[in-house]
Amino acid sequence: MKHTAKAVAIAAAVLLAATGAGTAAQAQPAPAQPQAAPQAAAALLGNGYLGTNGSQIVDSTGKQVRISSVALHGNSRLDQNEIVNQDTPFVGLDANMRAIRAAGFNTVTLAWSDASLHDANAANYVAGLDAVVAAAKANLLKVILNHHNDEGAAGNGNCLAQQGNGLWYDSGPGTDGTDGCGTPGTVTQASFLADWKQIATRYKGNPTVIGFDIDNEPLAYPGESTWGDGGVTDIHAMYTDVGNALESIDPGVLIICEGPQNYGGSFAGGAGVKAFEGDLTGVAAHPVVLSGANGGRSRVVYSVHEYPYSVGHTDPDSGTAAVQRMNAVWGYLVSQDIAPVWIGEAGAAMDSTRDAAWADTLTSYVNGQQGANGGPTFSGTEKGVGITWYVWDTQGLGALNADGTLNAARNAVYSQWQ
Repeated sequence: MKHTAKAVAIAAAVLLAATGAGTAAQAQPAPAQPQAAPQAAAALLGNGYLGTNGSQIVDSTGKQVRISSVALHGNSRLDQNEIVNQDTPFVGLDANMRAIRAAGFNTVTLAWSDASLHDANAANYVAGLDAVVAAAKANLLKVILNHHNDEGAAGNGNCLAQQGNGLWYDSGPGTDGTDGCGTPGTVTQASFLADWKQIATRYKGNPTVIGFDIDNEPLAYPGESTWGDGGVTDIHAMYTDVGNALESIDPGVLIICEGPQNYGGSFAGGAGVKAFEGDLTGVAAHPVVLSGANGGRSRVVYSVHEYPYSVGHTDPDSGTAAVQRMNAVWGYLVSQDIAPVWIGEAGAAMDSTRDAAWADTLTSYVNGQQGANGGPTFSGTEKGVGITWYVWDTQGLGALNADGTLNAARNAVYSQWQ
């Protein structure tokens, strides 16, 4: 597993939630509200679903928009019914959503797992998902639901960051019958589809839920996810089949397709090209195209996760070499106006010069300032690439200090992505 530091941050936050530290019953003093971001707050995304136009994401009126999101911690471990921070430093979901909006975000991401939909606690679990969606709606925020893992990071919890077998399922042909993290597999390709259909049916017609991030951080090691080869582990085929099914249930929702992380090379080859953040090099030859009735390419958004070396062991993580990697791995989709890319996770502790260099490079790239080096550029009403800060939390890479104020060093980064 490459995201070692990220996994540690997740485990710390989950432990905080599991132990009940800082609950409302402990009568914590009222926390200070986060301060508004230095720049203007991110524009809210308005009513209705989103779509795409070339490499831009557009709202229901055709206006170009930028998804400026923050990840919520919670619901990725088995039967975890509440987000971390629901009770401290802010008390209640509504208070959290108000603070998220005040921090300049317009969207939250929320994870779910298959196992939690099927055990004796399922009703409580989905009620927790419903509560986040309702609180987001009340505060005019949008929600992107992310399938984070199959077994809810059960057992030793090693699948908190990413599922170790690199696939979206863990039982049946193409698997060894486990999730790759020591937990026996229960999710087949058919049950994975059925579970996503359950989620889509639950939120159909609710444009607060604007996107379905079909699978978190698939991997492209040998024997794991492939792209466009027609085999049993072809994630391109899965995105197409699942995307069509979900659009048929909930027309208008974005189908978000993450590139499998590839630390050994890339699907399209090329000397020295490694796709740490998610390999989208195969999209040029094999784009995800839904059926005509389901919107073709107009509902498809691709996604990567961009972290510095301190989190994702990405090297190089800044400067010209990092720009060249992003160009080859995913940036070409934007610069050639092929499709939108949304960075579904990015974050750093911002406590080192290397983190600062990573942030400078990524910020200039997503804001269209690396055109001289082959990066995408934006003009007129076009928007930069949307990013999710990982995570809304007081631990690890969190956006918050313990008293509920914004961590200034991290805010200085993500405020430039709004």
